Amino acid sequence: MADKVATGLSRKLRTVISFSYYSGILVVIRQPSMIIFSSTTPFAFVFFLYVVGGRSYLPYGVIGATISILVSAGLFLGADATMYRIQYKFQDFCVASPVSAVDYMLGLSLGEVTFVAPSLAVIFGLYAYLGLINWNFPLVILVMAFTWVLASALGFFLSTFILQSRSAFTITSLVTTLLTVLPPVFYPIDIIPQKIRFLAYFVPTTHLSILIQSMLGLQKYSQAQIELSWSALVAYTLFFLVLATLKARWRQP
Repeated sequence: MADKVATGLSRKLRTVISFSYYSGILVVIRQPSMIIFSSTTPFAFVFFLYVVGGRSYLPYGVIGATISILVSAGLFLGADATMYRIQYKFQDFCVASPVSAVDYMLGLSLGEVTFVAPSLAVIFGLYAYLGLINWNFPLVILVMAFTWVLASALGFFLSTFILQSRSAFTITSLVTTLLTVLPPVFYPIDIIPQKIRFLAYFVPTTHLSILIQSMLGLQKYSQAQIELSWSALVAYTLFFLVLATLKARWRQP
């Protein structure tokens, strides 16, 4: 029994690594410009905040760029998965094989990390330059991991319902904008007027920003707010994972 389990896990691991290589590393080798494309918008916001507000606004821009890069990586998985399903019929091939939807999603999501890895390296350098790396930083890494899983699950779920590959990028870009530009991701939530602030709490990326800002000492939030944001982060992640694993249309009609 133990040998069968080990063999099964080994096969799944090889499958995930293969998908991540062909959907990420190989693409970057052939088209290095994809690295620049994946981080243009987040770093543009960082530059804009620095020009407008100076060094004092730069930490908020770096936090926002962190969330934006990871959310974009997860959601652009949806655009790639849509292309693989519709144009290349690759998903149909996987459905007919022992590959599960979870293995497929995980492999593609790891492939997307390849595109943003250089950008994340720059982000970590900015954290160090700004003196934001403290004893809470491992928790920041944990929040980043949650962000990647949440966005990847949402991107994969959306990809199985998009009917045309040419509309996939438009849809994922719109969702990325709704999650990273409008909510308080690049700025503190206190800037939003009190009357409409409650709307921001329905957006998962709001809680990501609150947690990281608190961990790095940029904003002081109540313990109740921190507990609420952690609960919301876990709940949203589990919700999107359930959608991706149980409700995504793995076998197309």
